Amino acid sequence: MFKFLDHIDLMIDFASTRSNPVILEFGVERGSSTKKFINFAEKNNAKIFSVDINDCSQVSNSKNWQFLQSDDLNINYVIENFGEIEKTGVDLIYIDSYHEDKHVQKLLSLYFKYVKKNGVIFVDDVDSIPFRKKKDIWNSIVYDLTIDAVKEFYYNNTEFCSLKILFDQNENGLAVIHKKNNFGDEPNKIFKIWNYNPIIKIIYPYLRKIAKFFK
Repeated sequence: MFKFLDHIDLMIDFASTRSNPVILEFGVERGSSTKKFINFAEKNNAKIFSVDINDCSQVSNSKNWQFLQSDDLNINYVIENFGEIEKTGVDLIYIDSYHEDKHVQKLLSLYFKYVKKNGVIFVDDVDSIPFRKKKDIWNSIVYDLTIDAVKEFYYNNTEFCSLKILFDQNENGLAVIHKKNNFGDEPNKIFKIWNYNPIIKIIYPYLRKIAKFFK
């Protein structure tokens, strides 16, 4: 029977298929996902490396977990402190830090090379519908821009990865990037993909009516 899993359980389900998995987490905050990762790590000889701009070191004292207070885009500092990432790579990256399209796309470009072959990058919060239902315009725009950034990364790297987007009424969407090429392989440079002016989206229904009138 098909299992319905929340996002963290889905990631842990994937990690359980890897031998001595290494997980890199961007965004800790209160530690809800971190604690689940740590619980898994302690039972499966896994290692968790977490980065947050704020001090979240109090979340756990587990020997399977290392925390770094840093901007996650400061890759040199992250690698300097988490040397194993550069030496052996990671099996899973979870992106749940700063929800801004350019930030997310930069993270994908910077850290993709450190993912092992057949490893996965999960990007949380990519579905705007829950916010659109509440007429929350700001978060709706942010989440739409984020998923566009993820798709733009994918379409510039289709030979290196696959992309799935998962939706659930109790979650805010999850992008799943499955890496096909080897640890150490760089992604392609991102070239912007043309997009229409959002104003056209507003006037499109009226343009269609006008076009039908003149047929």
